[in-house]
Amino acid sequence: LCTIHQPSYEIFSMFDRLLLLKKGGLMVYNGGLGPVLPNELTGEDMNTARDLVQYFQSCSPTVEPPKPGKNPAEYMLETIGAGTSAGNAAGGVQTGVDFVEAYKKSEMAGTTEQELTTAQTGTKIASKYTFSASFGTQIWWSVKRWTVSYWRNVGYNLTRLVVVLVVALLFSLNVVKEHIRDIKDQPTLQSFNGALFAGVFFTSAVQAVMTVTVIGDNKIVYYRERAAGMYTPFAYVFGLTIAEIPWLLAVTLLHSVFFYPIAHLHDDVDYVAQYCLSVFLFSTLFCYWGQMLSALLPTTQMASLLTGASMGIMNLYSGFFMPESAIPWPWKLLFYISPARFGLKAAMPRQFYCSMSCFADKQDPTNTFACNGPSAVTGNLNDMGADGPGCSLMTDATGYVAGKMGVAEAIQALGIVGADPDKGVIPPYQVTVWDYFSTTTESTEEHVWQFTYSMIGFLLGFKLITLLALTFLKHISR
Repeated sequence: LCTIHQPSYEIFSMFDRLLLLKKGGLMVYNGGLGPVLPNELTGEDMNTARDLVQYFQSCSPTVEPPKPGKNPAEYMLETIGAGTSAGNAAGGVQTGVDFVEAYKKSEMAGTTEQELTTAQTGTKIASKYTFSASFGTQIWWSVKRWTVSYWRNVGYNLTRLVVVLVVALLFSLNVVKEHIRDIKDQPTLQSFNGALFAGVFFTSAVQAVMTVTVIGDNKIVYYRERAAGMYTPFAYVFGLTIAEIPWLLAVTLLHSVFFYPIAHLHDDVDYVAQYCLSVFLFSTLFCYWGQMLSALLPTTQMASLLTGASMGIMNLYSGFFMPESAIPWPWKLLFYISPARFGLKAAMPRQFYCSMSCFADKQDPTNTFACNGPSAVTGNLNDMGADGPGCSLMTDATGYVAGKMGVAEAIQALGIVGADPDKGVIPPYQVTVWDYFSTTTESTEEHVWQFTYSMIGFLLGFKLITLLALTFLKHISR
C-alpha cells in the first residue's frame, strides 16, 4: 500500500492495482493495472495499465488514446483534468466527461462495492522489525550509496583537491630555496616554521569548511528515509564515514607529494610516514568537526558560519602564535581543548628535531661539547653523529631562548661567554635549530605519538556526537 504522485513509467508498472482520486478526494478509478506482459527491453514482467486506458476510453468517445510510449500515469492525470496543462486545469472540460459520475455508474464500482461488502476483517498487519532490511543490508547499501554519491559530487571533492594543491604549492614555494639542515638564523627558521604551519593547518581546515554541506544538504532526505524505516542512524553515519576515507587519503597524498619534497622536509622513511599519518588524522579530525556541527545545527548556513569562526579560534589557540605559558587564564582553556593543537604538535616537531643539544644538561656525559666560547663547535651536529634534521647551529641574535629560560640559566646551560647576568646583557650565541624551536614553542619530540593518539580520540568523539545528533535531534517540524 503506497501513496504516489506522478511516478515514472518504471515505478508505475510495479503496481498491480490503483485507487485514483480527483481533486476534492472524489474517486474516479479503483481497479487493476493489468494485464501483465514482458517488458520489451528487459524481458521482466510488468503491469501495462491497459485496463486503465481502456476504462477511460469506454467512458466517452471524446477520450483520446495515449500516444505510443506515453507514461500511463501522466495520461490518466491529463485525462481527468489533473495535469498541468491549461486545457485540463478545469477538470475534464476538454473531454466533457464527469469521471466521478462515470465511475459511480460503472461495473467496476459495483464490483468493488460487492468486494467490500463480502470482505471479512483480517488480522492486523504487524512486524517485529523496526526496519525493512537487516542491519548488514543497511550497512552495505549505505556504504554503496554514499560511495556513489561522493564519486558524483564533483563540486565537493574536485574543489577541495584543487584547494589542497594550491595550498601545498603556495606555502612550500615560499621556502623552496631553504633547507632545514642549513638554517643559520632566526628569520629563516621563522619562515620555515610558518610555511610548515600554514601548509598543515590550512590543508586540514579546508576539509572542515567544505564538508558542512554533505550532511546539511541531505538532512531532509535523511529524516524522510529514516521515518520510512530504511536504515538506522548508525548505518547512515557508517556509510558516510567509509565513503569519506578514500578522499581524505587522496587529500593527504596530494599534499604530501607536492608539499613535502618542495619544502625539503626530512626524507627518512619513518619521518615521512609519521608526517603523512599526522596530516591524514588532522584532516579527518577537522572533516568530522564540520560534519558534527552540521548535524547539531538546524541549517547549513549556521553550520558554515560556526565552522569558519571555530577555525579562526583554533588557529589562534593552537600554540603557534602563543605558546602555552604566554596564554592567560581563562583563555588557556581554549588551548587545552583545541583539536588543532594536537594536529600541529603531532606533525611539526619531528621536522625540527635533533638528538643532540647545546644545553649542557641535555648532553650525553660521555660526549660533551660546547656550542659557545673558544672551543665551540661549528656547522652542523650531524657531523658529530647527531640524528635528525634540526641539528644545524644557528645564532640567536635576539636572545629569545635566554629570555624564555632566564638569563642566568641560559648562560650556565649554553656556556655563553661575555654575558652580564646582573645587567641582563647577553651577546649573540649559538643553539641548534631544535633547541630554539623546542624552547620557543614549548614542544617535545617524546610526546608526538601522544598527540597522535589524542587526535584519534577527538575524531572518534566527533563522530559519536554526530551519530547522537542524527539520532535524537530533528530540525524540521513535520
